[in-house]
Amino acid sequence: MRDRDDPGQWHGAHIVDEQELSFSSDGQAKRRARKRQNIVFSVMALLVIAVLAGAVLVFNGTLKLGGEPAAVASPKPSETKIENPKCPAIDFKYQKPSDVEIRVLNTTDISGLAGDTAEALENRGFKISSLTSGWKSLSETTGAVIAGPDGYAQAFTVQRQIPGIVFIYDEKKWGSRVDLALGEKFDGLEKERKLDTSEGKLVCGK
Repeated sequence: MRDRDDPGQWHGAHIVDEQELSFSSDGQAKRRARKRQNIVFSVMALLVIAVLAGAVLVFNGTLKLGGEPAAVASPKPSETKIENPKCPAIDFKYQKPSDVEIRVLNTTDISGLAGDTAEALENRGFKISSLTSGWKSLSETTGAVIAGPDGYAQAFTVQRQIPGIVFIYDEKKWGSRVDLALGEKFDGLEKERKLDTSEGKLVCGK
């Protein structure tokens, strides 16, 4: 009598039962789950690295977020060496009025002098930052345009608007904004049709 046939064999071949199929299926599912998990972790790690890198760039100023307030464009300081900063002996280019910002000062007791002049300059395209009083020492003159080391060309442009005003250098004045101090002898702006917009030198005070 033959030995009882092995129920797990069929003509010498192993028969995979339901339990083994279930085990195999579970193993594949776990491998796929681990693979997906690894992908998710990798993506998250890359995102964390990107965020940290961005934070470092923002912190050290390499990357700037958002826009900055609009400001009057300030030309780069001339590379030409200024031998006498109080009264440069070089030619300057006439600037676009929209690139020149002016603070207008009334050195006199004449009411409305600064306001009327500021309005006239605005009509020519200049930017007026403020009106004030000061420089009383210039009250008996036509006036002066005061600027620092970055405002030569702007001062030159303003000087062309008003016959008789002189240039005064202020080494402590930062940026390209200029001060226009008006005195008692001020008699209005130069007529636009007579404006000289060619290059030229500043007329300095004594």
